[in-house]
Amino acid sequence: MNCIRSTIFGNQAYSIIELAVVILIIGIIMTIAVPAMNNYMANYQLQAECLQLQRHIRSVAQEALVKDSDSFYIRLYLADDKYRIVAPSANGNSEIVQLPEGIDLAYSNFPLDYIRFSGKGKPVVGGHVRLTSKKTGKMQYVIVAAVTGRTRISHQPPLSSE
Repeated sequence: MNCIRSTIFGNQAYSIIELAVVILIIGIIMTIAVPAMNNYMANYQLQAECLQLQRHIRSVAQEALVKDSDSFYIRLYLADDKYRIVAPSANGNSEIVQLPEGIDLAYSNFPLDYIRFSGKGKPVVGGHVRLTSKKTGKMQYVIVAAVTGRTRISHQPPLSSE
């Protein structure tokens, strides 16, 4: 044991070789862990934005039902990676939601990129919106069923009947 440790000013200490080996091992571990963590964070951000869009769709549908009005909608701006929530009230309530830098509002099959709701709280037509992580290329779909208004999130594109 004494041959491994050296004595500096009467105290036992680790040799420079031991410290270099430990630093090298930590460096190798960090080289592997940091990119994996970045991908995890990008995927988490994509999931969070899909959940937020799903919540907004459900919220606007509920408000259209409560107010029995067909003037509620969500307008998607694919080129700008944002959407506008229009829920008219006494103060002309409208909110713009800008997606974070790493998320792309990539595709929508809603007519003219409008998600419109009837006075019964159901979407006028069903469809889906695809969000993509710019970092990982991973895609997720927010799917709105036509008849029921049910919204869900999926890694797979919807069937043509949805």
